[in-house]
Amino acid sequence: MSHLKNVWEWLQNHWIMPTPAELIAEELVHAQRSKLRHQSSMEYHTAIVAYNVARIKRLEALTAKQEVVE
Repeated sequence: MSHLKNVWEWLQNHWIMPTPAELIAEELVHAQRSKLRHQSSMEYHTAIVAYNVARIKRLEALTAKQEVVE
């Protein structure tokens, strides 16, 4: 119990409650980072889809050529 009391005293002496402006600024930074992560993952997803579409078209063209030869 003494340890908890010491921790509480340390917190009261060393931790400063952030101002509302600081809290808003921190939340804004988190929101911007989240938005960037989302955009990045969407761009990555779009690139993968484009790659797979091109791959499918190439394979379909090869299959069509193969059928013509046979």
